[in-house]
Amino acid sequence: MLKSTQTLRFNYEFSRIYKRGKFSTGRYLAVHAFKRSPNLKHNLTPIPVDLLRVGFTNSHGRKTAVARNRAKRLLRAAFAKYEPDVLLGYDIIFLMRSGDVLPTFAEVDKEMGRHLRSLGLLKSGE
Repeated sequence: MLKSTQTLRFNYEFSRIYKRGKFSTGRYLAVHAFKRSPNLKHNLTPIPVDLLRVGFTNSHGRKTAVARNRAKRLLRAAFAKYEPDVLLGYDIIFLMRSGDVLPTFAEVDKEMGRHLRSLGLLKSGE
């Protein structure tokens, strides 16, 4: 991850994004995004506006730890391609939807790009 990217770790951060953010869903994944306000704090410490925070998760349909971890690795790898072009100041959750088989990297990559563009999270040049 880039220096300006952090991982979401706390349940209340995920809940805030799900409740107050905008989202886009597709066949393989869903993307939830929340534009942080400048006065948002974590443990009384302000969160910098020039920071991108990202979380990767699964739906409950994947039964084995191997499948869940593989799905998260796919999401992280696909996001690494788009990371330099994503706008700062957002909290983003990538949710791999459950299905019978795990999608390929190309399918996840294509769909992630489509979601990021539809939510307006990519810089204008992309």
